[in-house]
Amino acid sequence: MKRNMLKNWCEFLSPADIQAIHDTSMKLLSEVGIRFPVDEALETFQRFDARTDGQTVYLTEDQIMESIATVPSQFTIFARNPDRDVTIGDGRPVFAPGYGAPFLVDPEAGKRAATMPDYRNAVRLAHALPNQDLNGHLMVVPGEVPAKTAHLEMLRAGILHSDKPFIGNTDGALGAKNTLEMVRILFGELTRPYTIGVVNPLSPLGYSPDMIEALLVYTQAGQPLIIANLVMAGSTGPITLAGVLAQQNAELLAGITLTQLIQPGLPVIYGSTSTNIDMRTGGLAIGSPELSLCISAHTQLARFYGLPCRGGGALTDSNTTDAQAGFESMLSLLTTVNSGADFVLHSAGILSSYMAFSFEKFVLDDEMIGMVRQYIGGIEVTPETLGYEVISKVGHNGHFLGADHTLERCRSEFWQPVLADRRDLAAWMSDGRKDATARARQRWEDLLAEHQDPPLDHLTARQLQAYVEKSIQVS
Repeated sequence: MKRNMLKNWCEFLSPADIQAIHDTSMKLLSEVGIRFPVDEALETFQRFDARTDGQTVYLTEDQIMESIATVPSQFTIFARNPDRDVTIGDGRPVFAPGYGAPFLVDPEAGKRAATMPDYRNAVRLAHALPNQDLNGHLMVVPGEVPAKTAHLEMLRAGILHSDKPFIGNTDGALGAKNTLEMVRILFGELTRPYTIGVVNPLSPLGYSPDMIEALLVYTQAGQPLIIANLVMAGSTGPITLAGVLAQQNAELLAGITLTQLIQPGLPVIYGSTSTNIDMRTGGLAIGSPELSLCISAHTQLARFYGLPCRGGGALTDSNTTDAQAGFESMLSLLTTVNSGADFVLHSAGILSSYMAFSFEKFVLDDEMIGMVRQYIGGIEVTPETLGYEVISKVGHNGHFLGADHTLERCRSEFWQPVLADRRDLAAWMSDGRKDATARARQRWEDLLAEHQDPPLDHLTARQLQAYVEKSIQVS
């Protein structure tokens, strides 16, 4: 995998802008506070001399900056296949699938409720697709499985059908504990990071009990977290993007501070996909340029604090894999990568403002990530690549097709698409005129037909099955 060769990040905020956002966040934290409605969290803050009033915690700038200074800038999530280990913060963006979509969009059937078989197929595709570094969690919400136990089946699917690292469940203390117990069955003691959870603040200026409980479980077990916001400008946050950034920053830093008070040095990612609402419909707008501006600004703030950061991925408000989905997804994905995000959640598969997932878009977006990875790899300038000798040898009237320099590099020099069709118009017309969506459908169907579960010893598989069955019975 190529390292990110970008020399200058895409930045819109000046140093004075960053300082002003920081100062406003510090004022919000010290004067307005953040709600943490769980006693254990409040007691933790109190032990470190933070002021509390009921469920509200007030933090000073010194308390915040001293706490977040212990967050590592780089860490590794270990997979059961060591070749799949993922390092976050080393200069290369890490990509993970979409998360939390309740519906599936099928180009023939349209929108429908997702099922557990759909979820298993999403896991298999995440395993097969070359640019998905992690397997996801809650890629689609299986509607026919009881909500209390669905996460158990999803976690088991993530382990059985893939040997990539996987995102864990953060649905309260129970979901977090179930995740970590299954990780222990797979790896033994939690001596290093084996999974990662996503914890979201409850904007404005608070955290829900279930998110706090999950945060506590992961933190006490030493497992990494993404603390990530989706502030909606004009709804759950102020209508101005600067105000969104100041509020979001206060919420995120408070949550990160709590993790470090409990477990100094815990790997934590500072995350965001904040954006605006559409003022005509009231709906969330994730295909908007405002989302990309928020991502760019968020990564600047992450560098200001020295924190690894998460941005959005291939995001769109479109309800199908059309041109709108293409240009909105590329804007958000390329902005995220060009801005220097370390971790890209929702990198592939999302439609309809997070409400739907598409297998066609999953494979299309994965190909787009491959294109973007080639782009950020930059241009290698060496005596060999400058090609003086071959240029001088070919001279004025020749060509380079048969040159040794070309033949040695022709299979590796350029990125090659799997889905994009570069044939001429006549060839395309004579071959059924298949558009990108039709080609994508064929690709995911082929990948599923070829899938074989990676090896897992029988004892571990039986232990996982027994744990899931016992947990379902208890529920």
